[in-house]
Amino acid sequence: MISLSNPSWINERKQIRVKPAAAFLQNNVVNNPKQHPDKGQLNQQMMQAKQTLADLHEEQKRLMEQTQQEIEAEKQAWQEEKQKYIEAAKKEGYQAGFSLGKSESLTAYKEYLDQANQIIDSAKQDYHTLIEEHEETIMEIAIHTAEKILKQKIDANPELFLSIIKAAIKELKDQSEVALYLHPDQYTFVIQHKEELASLIEQNAKLTCYVSDEIKENGCMIKHPFGQVDVSVDTQLEEIGKVLSELAGEKKQ
Repeated sequence: MISLSNPSWINERKQIRVKPAAAFLQNNVVNNPKQHPDKGQLNQQMMQAKQTLADLHEEQKRLMEQTQQEIEAEKQAWQEEKQKYIEAAKKEGYQAGFSLGKSESLTAYKEYLDQANQIIDSAKQDYHTLIEEHEETIMEIAIHTAEKILKQKIDANPELFLSIIKAAIKELKDQSEVALYLHPDQYTFVIQHKEELASLIEQNAKLTCYVSDEIKENGCMIKHPFGQVDVSVDTQLEEIGKVLSELAGEKKQ
């Protein structure tokens, strides 16, 4: 049976509070002049980002197919159970007929069949209701599973996390100042690629990296003069979940 658990992995966002890290940032937080990006290198990075997105789409498709298979398995199990009810009704009806006579046998047989049909109709209604009720839960399970898989992939290949940050910075390349707020576990890795990230913005623009214990693991908040962008893995998956919920709502209408 499909678990109806309600995952609580989507937490409220808290205001970012920068942890004092003067010693930690002393040798790392500096202004970097923009290096002219190598066109071949940028193309390769874009291809890697596209491949990462394609991999996530494939994983999402696989999870939805797996969930559909579980639903079909439950449906098949019910069909088998339904057949057992029908066979039991027939058997009991015929057995009653032998002892009560032909007329009473037909009456008893009909009663058992009516009971079986009522059970079937009730179960059919329950099945459709169950599917409708579980539609949102199924999506939540898929998103939660995708989150675990994505975090495992990031742990195994930190470049995947870096590609997410690169994609966001490219959208802000015209900003005069860009500040990255990172979880302590990801800060060291990202700061090692600061020059590479700085090459994605304007030559005279300023790129700064901060460490913050308010940021979740595999999270990153990017601030610029006109606002901020949350590119955390949790946030991205939450947005995917909202889109799927909206699509499911349109389907019901």
